[in-house]
Amino acid sequence: MAPPSIAAPREDFPRIAGHVALDLVNTVSWRLNPLRTVEHLLDYGDVIRWTQQAGVLDAAAGSAIGALAVDAQPDAHRELGRIIALREAIYEVAYHGGETEAIVREYAEAVASGRLAGDARQPAENWTWEFPLDLAAPRRRIAEAAVDLLVHGDVSHLRQCADIDCGWVYVDSSPRHNRRWCVAADCGNRNRVRKHYAQARAASAG
Repeated sequence: MAPPSIAAPREDFPRIAGHVALDLVNTVSWRLNPLRTVEHLLDYGDVIRWTQQAGVLDAAAGSAIGALAVDAQPDAHRELGRIIALREAIYEVAYHGGETEAIVREYAEAVASGRLAGDARQPAENWTWEFPLDLAAPRRRIAEAAVDLLVHGDVSHLRQCADIDCGWVYVDSSPRHNRRWCVAADCGNRNRVRKHYAQARAASAG
């Protein structure tokens, strides 16, 4: 993929994918066209904003970790790079049959740093992982989400927008599993208009 272009800071990240790990993949716009590709995770502050909007971290945790980043910029920048690498690994595994090694490694590191918390009277599946509130917390939560998607999700329903440039991804939960567009009112409408004008030109030329 060609170096992405720089976007203005994004206030609202897309949440159209149906799974948080795929919402992370969609922090790149126009993924399939290297001339248009836009990266929305430009700094660690963007990571914090995304985790809060996606429900990966609550407001208090996000604020606390964001404050740590201010005093540890080099470490925060390294974390940004690892999160982007993990995002791309999720995309490659889910949509191109890539190797799971990077995801497994990140998940193993996350688990080693955390602890399972829950009520001993409840089934183990009701327990949750608790991780330290440090700069690596977003990455650990993302690794956990990636494993959830690949192990517990229905990967046969993973789709990518049919627009030739878009590249946004999603879980197709439509009744007939025939969803084609990331957002029907966006890519869907644009492609329907494009098709209409192409047909009109062809008819006039004939």
